[in-house]
Amino acid sequence: MVYAIDRLDNSVAVCECLTSGKRFELDVQNLPRGAKEGDVLRRDGNGYVVDSALTKQRRDELTDRMNMLFKKHGQDS
Repeated sequence: MVYAIDRLDNSVAVCECLTSGKRFELDVQNLPRGAKEGDVLRRDGNGYVVDSALTKQRRDELTDRMNMLFKKHGQDS
């Protein structure tokens, strides 16, 4: 399964399953070192690892969408 870290609240990471959309909470101590909001996690044996390639892909897609929205909004003014 693949999960995205939606947000970090104190000692809890709120994560979303990218296939089902279900959210759950995970103790931040169970996150890989350096994991941050927006990172994509994969289960690896007893824990999680950051999927750097998928994280970058998702961030690039979000940046592209935001740029398109701002460009559209700028043309309407």
